[in-house]
Amino acid sequence: MYSTGSNSRPVFVSLTDINKDNRVDIIVANQEAANIGVIFNVQNSYFSEQVTHSTGSGSESSTQYISVVDVNDDDKPDIITAGNGKNNVQVLLNKGSGQFHLITLRPKESKIYPSGVAVADVNNDKKPDIIVTNQNMSTIGIFLNLGHGEFSSQQPYQIPDGFGVMCPQVVDVNGDTHPDIIVANSGGASVGIFFNSGNGTFISWTTFSTGIDSQPNSVFVADVNGDNKPDLIVGNLKTSNVGVLLNAGNGKFLNQTIYSTGNDSEPRSVLVADINCDNLPDIIVANSNKENIGIFLNFGNGIFQPQRTYATGISTKPWSVTVGDVNADSKPDIIFSDAANHQIVILIRS
Repeated sequence: MYSTGSNSRPVFVSLTDINKDNRVDIIVANQEAANIGVIFNVQNSYFSEQVTHSTGSGSESSTQYISVVDVNDDDKPDIITAGNGKNNVQVLLNKGSGQFHLITLRPKESKIYPSGVAVADVNNDKKPDIIVTNQNMSTIGIFLNLGHGEFSSQQPYQIPDGFGVMCPQVVDVNGDTHPDIIVANSGGASVGIFFNSGNGTFISWTTFSTGIDSQPNSVFVADVNGDNKPDLIVGNLKTSNVGVLLNAGNGKFLNQTIYSTGNDSEPRSVLVADINCDNLPDIIVANSNKENIGIFLNFGNGIFQPQRTYATGISTKPWSVTVGDVNADSKPDIIFSDAANHQIVILIRS
């Protein structure tokens, strides 16, 4: 367990080799402390104390979501942050040696309250762009990368009011080689897709139901049944289940198959990774109201075994989960943020 500081409330966690030393480091969004924390991997899963990087002062500096991508083509991973309650998106350009330069992108719209951020090249110019979900404005915003760490003004795409759009993923789901935007509609009980027309503009807003009052809070895109088409895996917070929507081709998806995460478990984060090293992608979920991490092992055809749970400890609140090999033993480990106890926890795979 690694402390993120008193009253920090770590909510989103990511893994990357931030200092290019061939070891996996931990990056965390500390919502209430208004900073990004970096926990450096010193050697074989031994980590340093957290080094924090301020995202400013005041409520608009509260950070909640992060994406780690090299956005200025200098071969160093940068950190992009957004937070519900902010009116901006921030880019921490990696200067090396654990130092970052903060750039703030301020949309013309007021009180956008970004509820998720992703980074991907959406217009095929070989430069990664920033995609944000603006929950308060009912829009998805695109900041095109102009090069050298500079970005265009936000281009917003309207979605229906009240959908509570969040957790963007950027993946080509209809097989036309252009990356599409997939989001969880927490207020719309659905997964939404904006299809990429081919030049970085998006059309044909389409939704797929996740069930009445499901309140999806997280979506992950991965091929879980081995047909070379990406499927949708969604964590349904209010109905306490995981939904799997298999890709039927041409931008269509089958009705979801649901897998219970336990009564009132409130799955807050969902991820797909081969956790048992059988070359089949499994589902890992943070059950924020049940003090456990859940794993659904893949039978091999996109059908999953019932959940196996791993206790995270009394009074814990697992919020965000990720998977990576932190101790260089070629086996995937589980890392999650504990929002209740202000810490990051590593579950080493035996």
